[in-house]
Amino acid sequence: MGDLGFRYRSIRHVLGVAVRRVVPPQTWDLLQGARRRFRTVQAQFRIPHYPGMPLLSIVVASHNTENYLGEALKSLIRQQWSHIEIIIVDDGSTDRTADVAAQFTGSTIRLIRQSHRGPGAARNVGASLAKGKYLAFFDSDDIADPFFYRQAIFGLEKTHSDFAVGSYGTLIDSKLCLPPPYIQVLHRSSRRGVVLSQVPEVMTNALMCTRVYRRDFYERAVAPQPEGVFFEDQLLTMRAFVRARGFDILHQPALQWRRRETKDTTTQQAGEAHNLRERVRAYKETADFLLNEGRPEIRVARLAQILATDQLTLTRLSTASEEYFDIARQFLEWAIAEVGQETYAEQVDVQDRVLQAVVMRMNLEAAQSFLEADGRNLKPWVFRSDSQGLLAWLPGWQLDQSADVPLSTRRVGRRQAEQIPPEAILAGGAH
Repeated sequence: MGDLGFRYRSIRHVLGVAVRRVVPPQTWDLLQGARRRFRTVQAQFRIPHYPGMPLLSIVVASHNTENYLGEALKSLIRQQWSHIEIIIVDDGSTDRTADVAAQFTGSTIRLIRQSHRGPGAARNVGASLAKGKYLAFFDSDDIADPFFYRQAIFGLEKTHSDFAVGSYGTLIDSKLCLPPPYIQVLHRSSRRGVVLSQVPEVMTNALMCTRVYRRDFYERAVAPQPEGVFFEDQLLTMRAFVRARGFDILHQPALQWRRRETKDTTTQQAGEAHNLRERVRAYKETADFLLNEGRPEIRVARLAQILATDQLTLTRLSTASEEYFDIARQFLEWAIAEVGQETYAEQVDVQDRVLQAVVMRMNLEAAQSFLEADGRNLKPWVFRSDSQGLLAWLPGWQLDQSADVPLSTRRVGRRQAEQIPPEAILAGGAH
């Protein structure tokens, strides 16, 4: 379905809310009846269970998601792949999450309860109970695409790859949004039977629940999941990418990833120092893993991706603390040195390199003034050419002439230079 599919579902949701507010109750009931009949017809296209049909085990780790778990499980039940088992592991919820899960239990859905040990531990318990040829993990607040598992398993049966990875949409306040641009580019078309050295950009999709694994591969090369830490998916997905004989990249979206703005979520805590410290720990742990696996070139590529896609969320500096700023500065100094100046200058866009230079050479106030000038948006920037290419300037920024942002940092890489519109280049080369 791709980008058009995401836009369609987002528009459908908005229209549904608007219609619900204006139509009379009787008319709404008629519309809902028509919708149920449509789903009955749609279910006829579900792949029926046939002899030898591979079993898919889906592990759902849940903790205090009573408002979302029901919708998540319904989306899994509506899957177009009919031979599934769903293992729900309630990780010590203190709300009604376990009660909601119990309403769905049956011959193919079972509920395991444990004390609160974190998502990694919950998934490890669920995976140890899985019986399927294929294995997937699913978060209890997301919504599964009805066709993804079918597409993934059909492909894996043909290619014999070790796992498949799909795209995703983002749910923000019940509004469906497109994924980041780099995810859209990565999943623009399907590529099957590839290895990491052919498509290192696949590492930008570290969302664990967008995968379907061969269970024997997962148990041999990927498990166990890290326990007691945040961002456990970073190391887990890297193990899979590095150790797979081949994997399939699918155009098909896997799910709608819900970004909840509650205090107990990593999304809400993204601007806090302890959250950034955990992210930095995960990135360095992954870098060490790649070095130990004998993949230094992949290590450099991954660190460059982190710098190029603002995985440090430097946009949060507008409200961040000095502690957050210091953690970001120390990581930037380390990561850029590991990547090397030549790769860094080519892979990271100029506006991000300028902001990173400000963080390393100046102070939090200077970084905040850069963000206030909309510096991460390329539109306000102007460019002048010289014998070596293009230099970038941000006229609306009061510190634009600072010597702490050297000309080498302002130099536009060859890849990005091809995307600069001619009207943004100043006539005569003057600034």
